[in-house]
Amino acid sequence: MNISEFKERLKPLLSFLEKNDAKLIFAALPLYFSWVPIYTWNRKNPQAVSVCLHSAVNSCLFLFGLAAAQILSSLPFLGLYIAAILHFLFVLLYLSLSGFLIYSIRLKKTIDIPVLSDWVKNLLGLIAPIAQLDRVSDYGSEG
Repeated sequence: MNISEFKERLKPLLSFLEKNDAKLIFAALPLYFSWVPIYTWNRKNPQAVSVCLHSAVNSCLFLFGLAAAQILSSLPFLGLYIAAILHFLFVLLYLSLSGFLIYSIRLKKTIDIPVLSDWVKNLLGLIAPIAQLDRVSDYGSEG
């Protein structure tokens, strides 16, 4: 296979990846911090910001569960078993929330999980001043 045939085979994939839905699905994938590049490139799109922040909260929940399982594993006797069960539950939570995000993107539905939405609103409140700084100065090029 030469390069021109390879490029022809990649055209459908590249045309799909240029769509907004593909970017949102990539942000919602259960890969650690896959939402960061999408948030960086599409900060003006409110749907992309919402999906990225939901994915960020999902990643933080999983990392919290991982840390809690690590702490519980130091308990004598049943600590390892409890930690393994807790880790398994947080893996299931992480994958199911990621799947729900992808499902809601594919069906063009709104994301509505009350607890996660509250955390996303709080996170957006923390990020909003930083986003305003980005609009005020273009990284020091105002001179």
